Amino acid sequence: MQVGQFGHFKEKMILYKNKRMLFFASVFFCMFSNISLAKDTLNFPQPESLKADVNFWLRIYTEVTTSQGLIHDNERLNIIYERVSFAPDINHKARQKTIKQKKKYYESILLYLAANANKRLDSARHRKVKSLWPKATTANEFRKASKRLRFQLGQSDRFKQGLVRSGQWQPFIKKEFEKLGIPRELASLPHVESSFRSDARSHAGAAGLWQFTRSTGRRFMRIDHVVDERLDPFSATKAAGLLLKGNHEITGTWPLALTAYNHGAAGMRRAIKAMGGTNITKIVREYKGRTFGFASRNFYNAFVAANNIDENTSAYFGKVKRERPMIIQEVKLPSYYTAQGLMTAFGVKNNIFKSLNPALQATVWSNNKYVPKGYRLRLPLEKKKSQWKQLMASIARDERATEQKPDISYKVRRGDSLSKIAERFKVRTRQMVAINGLRSQHRIRIGQVLKLPAAAKEQINGAYQAAQDALFYTVRKGDRLSVIARKASVVETDIISLNKIKNKNHLYVGQKLRLRQDPDALSVATNEKVFTSKESVSGGVLQADPSDYLVAENGSVEIQSNETLGHFADWLSIKTSTLRALNKMTYKMRLVVGRRVKLDFSVVSAAAFEKKRLAYHKKMQDDFFNRFRVMKSYQRKLAKGGSVWLLAQKLNIPMWLLKQYNQTVDLNRIGAGTQLTLPAIERKTN
Repeated sequence: MQVGQFGHFKEKMILYKNKRMLFFASVFFCMFSNISLAKDTLNFPQPESLKADVNFWLRIYTEVTTSQGLIHDNERLNIIYERVSFAPDINHKARQKTIKQKKKYYESILLYLAANANKRLDSARHRKVKSLWPKATTANEFRKASKRLRFQLGQSDRFKQGLVRSGQWQPFIKKEFEKLGIPRELASLPHVESSFRSDARSHAGAAGLWQFTRSTGRRFMRIDHVVDERLDPFSATKAAGLLLKGNHEITGTWPLALTAYNHGAAGMRRAIKAMGGTNITKIVREYKGRTFGFASRNFYNAFVAANNIDENTSAYFGKVKRERPMIIQEVKLPSYYTAQGLMTAFGVKNNIFKSLNPALQATVWSNNKYVPKGYRLRLPLEKKKSQWKQLMASIARDERATEQKPDISYKVRRGDSLSKIAERFKVRTRQMVAINGLRSQHRIRIGQVLKLPAAAKEQINGAYQAAQDALFYTVRKGDRLSVIARKASVVETDIISLNKIKNKNHLYVGQKLRLRQDPDALSVATNEKVFTSKESVSGGVLQADPSDYLVAENGSVEIQSNETLGHFADWLSIKTSTLRALNKMTYKMRLVVGRRVKLDFSVVSAAAFEKKRLAYHKKMQDDFFNRFRVMKSYQRKLAKGGSVWLLAQKLNIPMWLLKQYNQTVDLNRIGAGTQLTLPAIERKTN
């Protein structure tokens, strides 16, 4: 072999080896990619049966702008009748009029097709609409479709802006979710909820990056007129992770855990029970829950679409430059301070200070409240940590305090307007709007309790100090139990029960009444009642609560924690003796949680009873989450000889909360070795 030939042979051998290496590297990469894909598919399956729904949201998020929208069938999302475009300066009323006309137009076509399903169509518009449907579509289906017309506004420009903003928060979100052991893909969820706007607010009262309602958010965060942590992406992200993790523990799959984020974990448990399993397609297509509407049915599909776009941004939007991650530092405040005092001490400009601390409410910026003790103040990274103590000490005495400024409240009367109330107490109307979180100064109602700025304290006639945290109240001349209960934000029947009052009309001046259980004391369980508190509601339904609060066809209800025969009698406006006679109960017999009791609806309707009952449990649970937050959840087996009731008392966990974290477990029938999910709670700082 010649030298040249040998060199050529050597080159071919090297090329052959390189090709083999490339081949094995490709195989390994494909295997690795398939493992990752399998993991993603396992967590977030994308069944062929839901592909059309996902494609619909891909189109909404990437093709249709907010000046456009689609007229479509609300069940078969692949059937899109028209893309509607609006002029840039069109107002809401004119837009709604156009949408209504378009719907009416297609409704008439579908009704015509229903009446002429098997006839030849001469009109092009009828043929066009019919071509969107399968050939075997029946007249009845066309008739149903005429009632299913829906308009969906486009989101592509807003989604792209969200992709830019996501750079600030996604690194932190993914890091937090990794700590919780939940999938990183969930960091795409704010695209669906808020387009990564930390100040986003919905018509339903949801707020922040993760769109928490007040009732659900209070489980994990502080939400009041001083601090609203829903607006703080750092705090809200931790809360969202805990909620999603809890949803997964309750529902068993991530598609259902995500749907529960919108519909509630208790609602998804009902869906699982009704459908006989956790198949996401079957639930989306067939479940007919009363509140399981379009938004809930499409929440998972919208997330899948958003996640696909987030992970393949260039394929949909080309090159998108995301914002730099938000990096801050925190200082825990040792006392109460004015916002101005803190800004001056740390040398931070007003706009920067506000942007770093979005959880602080208007009451703080207007100096009606101090930045609270224990609050974690966000500061720019360039501020040196070593100087913090010195800077805090430099704050003037009149800019700090050992206690928060007290609340003052006023109950709206007939003929009141916000401007009149503001004039009466010599405060500004805009202060009233801000301190009460009102959307409009023109929308207040008789009986509504409004908080007043601290400046109104001198004009206190007709107002009262809010006593929502008080444990006791001393009766004064002219007091009535109903008024005391309303002022203290407690249920009148609870005061009667706590103080063993036989006649609520017989109070005496100087009498000391217990208003509520001491939150620092252990819960006390008896056969009749469990003294605990409350949780969360959205749209009038206790979303996370699996308890059955509805009246059965036979007029009975299942007894829940915190309920007595006195409660039922009060809600029904009848005597307890009537209920005892109806249920053949002696005066020594007590109610047992989980059993059923028959009710008398001769005075109050079943619907009115349910409303009062739900309101009672909502208030009790909200009161608990005004004081405590869930920090995490963990697993624990019930010890031999142990009792779930004693465990709840020891850990200071209300039974209703324990039930919410263990929806698949019958807490009335468990023994040693049963594994429970327990929420770790901590007291919120005021």
